[in-house]
Amino acid sequence: MKIEKSVLYERLMIFFAAVVQVIGFFISITIEDYTYSFLPYCKIIIPAVNISCATICFVLVFFYKIRFMQSVVLFIQGITMTLNNLMFLGLYLYFFGIALLFCYGYLKTDIRKKVVLCLVPLFLSLFVILPVSRSKFFMALAYSLFLTFAFSHIYNVLKNSLFDLFPFLSKKISKIDLPHPENWLRLSEYGISGRQSKLVEEFLNGETNYKKLAEIFIISESTVKREMAEICRKLGVENATMLRLLLNQYSEIIY
Repeated sequence: MKIEKSVLYERLMIFFAAVVQVIGFFISITIEDYTYSFLPYCKIIIPAVNISCATICFVLVFFYKIRFMQSVVLFIQGITMTLNNLMFLGLYLYFFGIALLFCYGYLKTDIRKKVVLCLVPLFLSLFVILPVSRSKFFMALAYSLFLTFAFSHIYNVLKNSLFDLFPFLSKKISKIDLPHPENWLRLSEYGISGRQSKLVEEFLNGETNYKKLAEIFIISESTVKREMAEICRKLGVENATMLRLLLNQYSEIIY
């Protein structure tokens, strides 16, 4: 049976993640000196984490559709490595886990709240370092904040230029037969009313807060939500984020 390239690469990624952790397990049981580790009972915890995560990854090679578990493994290893004085690698793995959650669609809605929730275990774990080394604690904290805002910056740059980079995705994101990105888009042709058009214009100009949009148009917040849902339906997208991605590909929108 032919395997799609994306699935093949995903399985290979998971398989070699398991291999890395198996190697890490054998290394961890041969190390006698954990002087620089911030973990208590590190001689037991580190090998146990490595072999447990390796086992999960081997299972995920065959059950790869349980994709959130990939991030769970990365979170566990990220915290373990950070507290084992492998700070930069550990924090990278942790944030890679958050990136995977986003790519797999687990962070489609309320993205800021969900990212904050994902970061809570990491930031709490950093306080294990504080009593031992303030300098390492502040370095880990600063690097975590850097990665947080670096990923946020990349997300905000790409979400507004995705279709400029990959115009062919417009046909996949919308169920409606829309004009080519090089052409203009007239909203009224898709049943969008005058007020809805003004709502879209304000939304694309950067006002994404429904409460503030309600204040601008002197309507209730529930009306804004209902109107935005109707606009999304008329243009064949699932939510406001997809609406922004779709409309930002057009150089001119006639309201």
